[in-house]
Amino acid sequence: MSTTTIDDQLEEIRHRIDRLRTSAQAGEPRIRRHLDALHDEEAAVRAAVRQAPDEVEEKLGQLKTRLDVAEHSLEADASDDWATFAAAVEAELHSWDTYLERLQTSVAARAWKAREQAEAAIGDVRSRRIAVGERLAQTRDSAGATSQEARKHITAARDELERKAAELSARLR
Repeated sequence: MSTTTIDDQLEEIRHRIDRLRTSAQAGEPRIRRHLDALHDEEAAVRAAVRQAPDEVEEKLGQLKTRLDVAEHSLEADASDDWATFAAAVEAELHSWDTYLERLQTSVAARAWKAREQAEAAIGDVRSRRIAVGERLAQTRDSAGATSQEARKHITAARDELERKAAELSARLR
């Protein structure tokens, strides 16, 4: 891939990150975690451009997918009604699935012990993702499931997923 194309893609991503930053209170813990993760992913792309050109596409894909997660998360947080919240959480979870699949693919080429440790950490994050999905499904299945209390529990599960994903990213660097 040419540097110009990479630069163009990074510029588009930077614009999306800026929109994300201005759409929310950047000081809130949730958005701060997302912005920090995006900064780290972008740095990984830039490092790959300089040091490992064969990994640029992979790193760029991870960055784009992590940005999708952040955008869907913000959409869920900003929603005023249950249906919009639930749809945004579903989209966020789908983006997490894609992100974790990309990470799984990237660690597959590592040495056996490093791969084993990375796969265990990815499995831990994946279990958190599943917990969020199950909590959302349980809430949808129960009567009166659109309460603020249900939303609060789902958001707490999303927070735990994000914390585990941040730990995973730090571990894989």
